Amino acid sequence: MKIALHQNLRRWALAGLCGLWLTGLTLSAQEKPDAPKNAAAAPAAVEAEVTEATTNATTAVEARLKTPRPKGGRHNDAMVIIGNSAELKAGETTEAFVVIGGSGIVRGKVTDAAVVVGGDLEITGEVGDAVVAVMGNVKIGTNAIIHGDVVSVGGKVDVAEGATVEGHTQAVDFGALGLPHVEPLRKWFVHCALKLRPLAPQVGWVWVVAAVFFLLYLLVAVLLPKPVQACVAELTRRPVTTFFMGLLTKLLLPIVLLILTVTVIGMVVVPFVVAALFFGAIIGKVALLEYFGDAVRRATGAVEPFKPAIALLVGALLLTVLYVIPVLGLIVFAVMALWGLGVAVTTAFGSLKRESPEKPTPLPSPALPATETTGPALPSATSDWSDTSAAGPVAGVPGVGPSAAAVPPTVPATALPEALAYPRATFWERMGAAFLDVVIVGILGEIVGGPPLSFLVALAYFAGMWAWKGTTVGGVVLGLKVVRLDGQPVTFPVALVRGLGAAFSVIVLFLGFLWIAWDPDKQGWHDRIAGTVVIRLPRGTPLVML
Repeated sequence: MKIALHQNLRRWALAGLCGLWLTGLTLSAQEKPDAPKNAAAAPAAVEAEVTEATTNATTAVEARLKTPRPKGGRHNDAMVIIGNSAELKAGETTEAFVVIGGSGIVRGKVTDAAVVVGGDLEITGEVGDAVVAVMGNVKIGTNAIIHGDVVSVGGKVDVAEGATVEGHTQAVDFGALGLPHVEPLRKWFVHCALKLRPLAPQVGWVWVVAAVFFLLYLLVAVLLPKPVQACVAELTRRPVTTFFMGLLTKLLLPIVLLILTVTVIGMVVVPFVVAALFFGAIIGKVALLEYFGDAVRRATGAVEPFKPAIALLVGALLLTVLYVIPVLGLIVFAVMALWGLGVAVTTAFGSLKRESPEKPTPLPSPALPATETTGPALPSATSDWSDTSAAGPVAGVPGVGPSAAAVPPTVPATALPEALAYPRATFWERMGAAFLDVVIVGILGEIVGGPPLSFLVALAYFAGMWAWKGTTVGGVVLGLKVVRLDGQPVTFPVALVRGLGAAFSVIVLFLGFLWIAWDPDKQGWHDRIAGTVVIRLPRGTPLVML
C-alpha cells in the first residue's frame, strides 16, 4: 500500500509538471514572431506541437514509473545511519538524511529533512526542509540551499556567505541553560547510550560518578554493618525470591504511589515511602556487592572468608567489568537495581518476626492436693484470697497462715492483662496497618469534601474504631489491637486523646511514629500520651460477628 501511494504521488507530480510545461509551450507558441499569420493555420500548428509534446511527456512518465528505483545508488528513499558518520555525495538524492551517533555531510540533495543526533552536520548541497543537529554543530557552506529552518540543540550554527536559508536559524546553547557542555553528553550518548552500557573507557565523567557511588557503598558498609549482613544472609538463603520480590515491588510501586497521591493524607507519606525504598535499595546493593565478592572467593577455593570491605571491593570490580560490555552491561545494571531493592524489601519483611518472637504460652498450673504437708488446695483465680474462714490457712500465701508452706500461687494466663499476655506489634506491622487505614481515610475524605473535613474524618474513624473494636480495618487485616496498660477497656475519651496525639506525631514530620522503631516498649508518642500499646493477637478481631 505504501509503494502504491508513492507511485501515485510521483505520477501526480510528474503529470502536474507536464501540464505546466505544456501550458508554457502553448503560450510560447502563441507568442512566437514567426507564427503563421493565417488565422486558420496557426491553431493547427499549435495543436500539432502540443500533441507531439504531450505524447513525449506521457512516454517519459510511463518509462519513469516502470523503471525500478535503485536501492543504493543515486536515489534513495531515506539514508539512516546509526553509530557511524555518513556522507551524501554530490549528485546523489535522498528523501531524508538521518545520522545517529556520528557526523553527517550533505553534498547532494535531500528532498526532506536532514537530522544528526550526537554529531556535527555540514551542508554544502540542497535540503528541502529543516536542518537539525542535536548535541552537535551545524555548518552551512557557500552555495548551500536550505528551504526550511536550521536548528542546533547544544551546539552552534555557522552560515557562510552565499548560502541560502529560507527559514529561521536557531542555536540552543546548553551552557546558557545551566546544563553540561555538549561534548561530554555527546561522548556519553555515543559510547554509553547507543552501546547500551553504563560505563565506557572513552567517557571520563561516568567513572567519577561510579567512584562516588562506590564511596557511598563503602560508607554504608562501615556505618550499617548489621542491616547489610542481614541482607547478605537473606540473599544467601533465598536468592531467587529476593529478585522476584524486587520485580514485584517495582511493578506495584506506581500503583501504591498513585493511590497515596489521590488521597489528601497519603500525599504526605509519599516522600517517606520513596526515601525508604531509595535507602533500602542502596543497602541491598551493598549486600549484593559483598555477596558477589564472597562468591568470587568461593570460586577461587579460598577458605578464609573476606572481610566485608574486601568483599565489597571484589564485587565492585566484577560488576565494573560487566558494566563495560555493550548490551550485557545495561542488562546487568537493570538486574542489580531490581535485585538490590528486592533484597532490602525481603529482609524488612523477614525481620518482622525476628523483632518480636512469639511469647511462649504459659502452661496451666496443676491443682495441688490437700495433704498434711501442703494443706488445702489453692483457690481459683476467681476466689477471694482474703477469705480463709472456710478453707483455713492457705499454703504458700504470705500472711494467710503462720504455718503456710512456701508454695507460690500460679496465676492463669487468662488473668493477665492483654498488654502483658501478647507480644507487642513491631514498627513495620503498625506501618502496614496504617497504610491500609490511610487509603480508607483518604477515600472517605475525598467523598465528604476534601482537606477541611478530612482531618475530622480521620479523627472520627480512628477514635471510633479504637473505642468500638480496639482496632481498625488495617489492624484487623494484620491482627493488631490497641489496649491500655492498666487493663481497662479503651473508651472513647482515651481513643480521642490517642487520635489527637497521633495528629501531633504527624505534624512533627512523623517523628512520633518513628519513635516506635527504637522504643523498647514499641510505643509511639500517642501511645505514651494515652497509656496504650499495640499488641499482635494470634487471631484477628472480626468487625462483624453473626
